[in-house]
Amino acid sequence: MLAARAWGPMLLIGLLLEIGFAWAAESHQNIHLLARILPRASLSLDRSQITFVGYEDQAVIPAQGGPLQIMAKGRGSQTNPLTLTVRADTDLAGASGRIPIQQVKWHKAGPGFTSGALTRGSDQLVARWTGGGVYQGGVEFFLKNDTRLVPGDYQGAVILTLASP
Repeated sequence: MLAARAWGPMLLIGLLLEIGFAWAAESHQNIHLLARILPRASLSLDRSQITFVGYEDQAVIPAQGGPLQIMAKGRGSQTNPLTLTVRADTDLAGASGRIPIQQVKWHKAGPGFTSGALTRGSDQLVARWTGGGVYQGGVEFFLKNDTRLVPGDYQGAVILTLASP
């Protein structure tokens, strides 16, 4: 048997080991991760003005400069497409009177684009894409002339909106 003197150092070593394990204790916490990818939409046009110059006897007056070139960047899906709309809140107006805005029409020029006509007070679909990316194309504007229109200058504004879900 070991003498009591031999037990002393062994007890001390055991006690230190026990205390050492207490110092090595661990605590864990979970962290929840959240990633939010925000939509981004970018719209570029090759010009900021559409001009119609024609004679009173022309049935249709094309916009000068050819189609309006459009570059749209954004993200879309089958259920939440990337959309480009146009809105006119007023008719074309001038000192000679007014031209109803629905006489301004456009033809599509590119994938995803649609043809249509302006309507006062409501958004009209210009283009729709179901995937993310960069889309290029355009629309060619026309003014449907009316023989009752008085010669003169008329103007108005529209808003093009690119919406990414």
